[in-house]
Amino acid sequence: MLLPVTLSCGSAAESPEKSAEVLMTRAQALMNGTPASTGVLAFLNAPSTTLVVLDDDVPLNSLAAQNLVAYRNGPDGVPQTADDRRFVSIAQVEAVPQVGPAALAALEAYVRGTGRVDMPLDEQVGIFDGVAFNLAEARRVVAVANTASAAVLQGTVGLSAAAAAEIVAARRIDHLVELSKLPSVDGAALQSLKDHVVPAAKDEPCTGPSTCQAGLVCEGLAQGGPIAYGRCRDLTPIPGDSDSCSALRPCQPGLVCSGLASGSPEGICRPAWMAGSFTSYADVALPASTVTTTAALGVVGLATVPEDITVVLDVVHASTARLVLTLEDPTGETALLWDGPNEGAPPARIPVTRGIPRDGAVNGRWLLHVTNPTGNGSGRLRAWSLELTSRYD
Repeated sequence: MLLPVTLSCGSAAESPEKSAEVLMTRAQALMNGTPASTGVLAFLNAPSTTLVVLDDDVPLNSLAAQNLVAYRNGPDGVPQTADDRRFVSIAQVEAVPQVGPAALAALEAYVRGTGRVDMPLDEQVGIFDGVAFNLAEARRVVAVANTASAAVLQGTVGLSAAAAAEIVAARRIDHLVELSKLPSVDGAALQSLKDHVVPAAKDEPCTGPSTCQAGLVCEGLAQGGPIAYGRCRDLTPIPGDSDSCSALRPCQPGLVCSGLASGSPEGICRPAWMAGSFTSYADVALPASTVTTTAALGVVGLATVPEDITVVLDVVHASTARLVLTLEDPTGETALLWDGPNEGAPPARIPVTRGIPRDGAVNGRWLLHVTNPTGNGSGRLRAWSLELTSRYD
């Protein structure tokens, strides 16, 4: 789960109410090579990203916008010539005069809101006129804005006549930034559109039994943490479910072979939705200290208990062989993931075969604890992932 977007699209880039701590955290998240940073770089490098777009649409302050365009245009100041320069890192963007943490946050909010970031359905796209949207909600609202008649928008959704007319006239609407900038589409209108598109479709986020479309069940509600949703699943039986499987005997389409990652030569075919990969772009500092550093990751939408658990690490450290890694499941059960002083540098992928019981909760908040017993050497936990299969208890 990535850092949520807290800037409202269309607000001033240097919002005084945004604390330096929040803005710096967002800048650090971008520095990690996340999907959001990839979206920001692609946006800044695109010829269609003009001074007007940066200054008026994002919006940045005029000096930051001018300096970004000037850097990209190169010494001759003319776009799309031989001396043009490309932004290849967020550090390079931040080095441009007048571009600081607030500008980076505004750029991230804009590329998320305009659909330039690869994200899971339950990740937050942004906050528009005070209304938060995850990706699934944003897609459904944009679809309604592009297809519903003015009569439906006004009579069924509950929009004003002016808002309904503006939406119809603006079609095709490509994203929430565009929709939210229509003069009569305010927070109340966006909330009405968001309420109208519930319930959710297959595999989209849900919060309870009545929040999925007919024929779907809200599975994998996370417990004991800040992740208050699951995913809408189709529980129709699939031929081959519960059959045995192996690397040479794969499951039927729609099923996954569960158990192989834990070291078993033979697994059991489970519905594909019972498997998932979850990533946290943590970008957490690992100081030269004996203090334990903890990074959290949210898991939703699986069955009830884990089968395969594999941790994937992106760690940059002066000496990874000094690190002791511990994994904690949502119920508080822990596993010694890796003992650097006795096992050496950890691999990038670590199957969990000890410690975590297979009858505890799979949905909820998982924690990765990183300790440096010697306190020597520093680094960063850039990102970590959990690759999971699950089953019903």
